Amino acid sequence: MIDRRSRKGCVVMKRKLFILSFILITAEFVHAAALEKVIALADDAPLLQAAKAKSQAYKKLYEAQKSLDYPSLDLTYSGTYLKEKPVMYMQSSFPLLPSGSALQIQSQNQYKGTLRLSYALFSGFAVSSLIDKAKYEAKKEVLVAQDTKRNLYLGVVALYAKALSFKHLTDSQKIALEATQKSYDKAKAFYELGLIAPSQLYRLEAALNAAKSRLLETQNGYKVALTQLSALVGKEIKQIQELPPVHAVSLKTLTQEALTKRPDLLALSMMVHKQQSQIALAKSSYYPNVALFAQASQVGDGVDLNGDGFINKDRSAAGFVINYNLFNGLKSSNDIQAAQAAKLSAETMLHSYADKVRSEVKASYLTYTSLQAQKKALQAQLQAQLSYEKLVLGEFENQMADADKLSRAIAASAMARATLITLNAKLYTAYAKMLLEVDNEHFLHTLKDTNND
Repeated sequence: MIDRRSRKGCVVMKRKLFILSFILITAEFVHAAALEKVIALADDAPLLQAAKAKSQAYKKLYEAQKSLDYPSLDLTYSGTYLKEKPVMYMQSSFPLLPSGSALQIQSQNQYKGTLRLSYALFSGFAVSSLIDKAKYEAKKEVLVAQDTKRNLYLGVVALYAKALSFKHLTDSQKIALEATQKSYDKAKAFYELGLIAPSQLYRLEAALNAAKSRLLETQNGYKVALTQLSALVGKEIKQIQELPPVHAVSLKTLTQEALTKRPDLLALSMMVHKQQSQIALAKSSYYPNVALFAQASQVGDGVDLNGDGFINKDRSAAGFVINYNLFNGLKSSNDIQAAQAAKLSAETMLHSYADKVRSEVKASYLTYTSLQAQKKALQAQLQAQLSYEKLVLGEFENQMADADKLSRAIAASAMARATLITLNAKLYTAYAKMLLEVDNEHFLHTLKDTNND
């Protein structure tokens, strides 16, 4: 009865320990930040906020340029105080009006109020060119901000994967340290019984100290990676979760989407459009400018603008102005040639950059597929190494293998685990880079699809 109760108590205790462990692990998982959450935090990073503010500034400049296409309504009110009365000297042969007489023609204090409506009816397409130029510049800055976000996301993924690899390396090295500790304890028991030489015990002791040192280094590396990640997103990240799974991709599809969606490539295309607007702006000087105006205006010798007794108080008018430049020293011709050369340069850069995008996507795809093949090989290698470590451990416990062979087997297993862990981090980083070389939304949709799955 006592044995049954003891066994029953042990079972209950094990269940409680299992439940406690599950609660602790679950709590850690809940408080740890998933990659999607860290990516969302990166949207508020200072670097990205600066890029967004700059794009917003160019958007407002574009709105300001659009005002050129509207009429202008101006209200002016002026006052002039002359030192002397404005007079006109008469030259006359009449006796009643002697020659050289001064005749006042205007009041000494002059006030004028005008409400003027003007509109540039035709500017040789200069106004529309200025507006288009500002529009493409604003679009370019939006795309530059998106490209800044793309590079920021790539940095976040790289640091996240790096931190996770350190986290897994810590777990792996704890396993290696535990195995080394058990082997050392076993060797110490053999040594005390006089079954092994002191040198074997010392070798295991050295291996044990080396394993502790590597564990501490890896733990500190994990903390450093989290610190760098926190600095990049502008929020403190204390723990992280597992990386999302990868999905099948097509090189042809990725390349086609990158050439149509990549923000830095689209930003260059905006530069081509901007230079075309600059050409149209330079050509506008070959055309006349036509402006219309209408004004309601009154004058007076007081602030009430009720006339001055010399001229009519109502100076309202309407009219037009035509201005045509006949010669400006070949400035227009040189401006057009400069704008055409700038457009050709932008087009050449665009074609060259498109080739670069193709090569980047292909290189990332090939790197990703190579890492996938390496992963399969490393998984098989780890399985073989763990089996060999188990075999050597059994030989050591039966005095058929020395401490050197055992420590090398444990170290080899730890190295195989570390290599596989590092490769997994590189694999997902390459996968994310491949998606981000298309655009941000492509990568974000993958994260959302992963959560839905």
